[in-house]
Amino acid sequence: MSLIEKFLWELFFPTKCVFCGNYHSGYICPKCLSKLPMPDRYCQLCGRPLTGINEICYNCEREGAIWDGFEFLGYYRDTWEDVIKALKFQNKPYIAQAIAKLAKERILKRNWKIDIVTFVPLSYKRIKERGYNQSEYLAYFLSKELKVSYGSLLYLKKEIRPQKELNLEERIKNVKGAFEVELSYQEQTYGNILIIDDVYTTGATLKECINTLKTKVRYDKMYAFTVVRAL
Repeated sequence: MSLIEKFLWELFFPTKCVFCGNYHSGYICPKCLSKLPMPDRYCQLCGRPLTGINEICYNCEREGAIWDGFEFLGYYRDTWEDVIKALKFQNKPYIAQAIAKLAKERILKRNWKIDIVTFVPLSYKRIKERGYNQSEYLAYFLSKELKVSYGSLLYLKKEIRPQKELNLEERIKNVKGAFEVELSYQEQTYGNILIIDDVYTTGATLKECINTLKTKVRYDKMYAFTVVRAL
């Protein structure tokens, strides 16, 4: 079965858990869901764990944030790490649909009014190797769950090195000027934009994407969502 056939089968006949493969339990069976802890006490702008009474961590208070809100599902470890690896590297883009259902509940609790969902673009080289952009799948399914518009607002105009190989300073330099807004989306008004990525580590890529959007589109608020937050 080809990747496309497998994706369509899982999309229209979701009879098994996308993580463990058990049948008749929906997209995520209760056992697998219990292995996906979702924190409830964290910085509302970056996802760092909090111990005090404030809702914003010290770093975000000091540095400020370029978005109006940030949300995620879990920390990048244990089962969540397995989920991301399956989504990105094991030809299982359909997992994005199950993740989108979980993401919907988190976002609705924040009372964000979202008008359009977009995503962090992937390089042509990575798409050729992997066959798809996992963040694009996430954005598409989440837009369906939220019943809002979806658009490919950004593209990567130059090849960049994998961020995981770099330190913070190198990451920032690596993505500087790497993105551009698609011509058909430039100078348009979009209300509140939600941008999607799979993993937040330093935030360098996500921040560069948002800075790029700010130069070419009109909007009211900018929100960011990632599946996991690396610590």
